[in-house]
Amino acid sequence: MMLIRQVNRRLHEEHDAVIALCARLSATLAAGRSDGALMRDAAAALAGEVERHFAFEERDLFPRLAAAGEGDMVELFLEEHVAIRAAAERFIALVKRNAAHAELKPVGLELAERLAAHAQKEEMSLLPTLEDLLDEGTDHELACAYASL
Repeated sequence: MMLIRQVNRRLHEEHDAVIALCARLSATLAAGRSDGALMRDAAAALAGEVERHFAFEERDLFPRLAAAGEGDMVELFLEEHVAIRAAAERFIALVKRNAAHAELKPVGLELAERLAAHAQKEEMSLLPTLEDLLDEGTDHELACAYASL
């Protein structure tokens, strides 16, 4: 898909990065390997970048989408944000206390699955909708707002 809007290009880059992180996390946990650095990196990304991404969508994008008649999409994504945040909180807490692999594995696998699937859904539905919805001026305004978060 050709992305014209600045906001979409930024969100797409972040989706690609989180999908790749989820793949590494899943592969490591499923193989039974212990990689403390990866777990800490994943926890940090969740606490920082993913939360920033969700907050921007909820504050600046979802109200516009709902006003344009995309309320069902917004509700789905909001429900997923709640579930992902809950899984992320459990994962981060386990990583902070250096939980055993057996305890970390199911939580990490659930989180990786939910987050990767969510990013893929946004790629397929959110970004194309925003391409049509945003004009150049609004896109620029939103891109600047997101950059300042």
